[in-house]
Amino acid sequence: MIMKPDADILFEVSWEVCNKVGGIYTVVQSKASIIQDYYAGNYYLIGPYVPQKAAGEFSEGLPPDELKAAFEELGRKGIMCRFGKWLVPGQPKTILIDFNGYRRNINEVKRSLWDEFRVDSLRVPDDYNDPLVWAYCAGMVIDTLSRNVFAGKKIAAQFHEWLAGAGILFLKGKQAQAKVATIFTTHA
Repeated sequence: MIMKPDADILFEVSWEVCNKVGGIYTVVQSKASIIQDYYAGNYYLIGPYVPQKAAGEFSEGLPPDELKAAFEELGRKGIMCRFGKWLVPGQPKTILIDFNGYRRNINEVKRSLWDEFRVDSLRVPDDYNDPLVWAYCAGMVIDTLSRNVFAGKKIAAQFHEWLAGAGILFLKGKQAQAKVATIFTTHA
């Protein structure tokens, strides 16, 4: 007997999608083909756009028509979405987020996370700030897509490690309008 997925759409969010840093890269890329088949094409990976690392890992293409308006809305906020395929087995649909235009909002992000969740991030180095802003943007991407593209669908989003954690917090916070089931996976 083949089980059917409970969600209609699955987003998998990791700092290591098309951005090899450590072992999470191997975990995500090794299962992507199987998950993609299980979700019959309704599976999207989300990672950061790091040009030098995306080269050879990511084949950029035009986003499907149904995603264009949502990507344009996000672009007006400084969140540039690049759509394509991750060049791993199965070549899953992938959204890489260029968050450079949203970095200017780092203090607003930190304030929101403090006000709503008491996440203290006052004196942190850039290696904390970049994943924080990117993950927050990933939450915004999922929220926007859930409202504008996948409205009425059952959506789940899996976030890997602390580097993606701010995405969950965005979705659970006051700003988000999404009804998205979330999963947090730690690899420690």
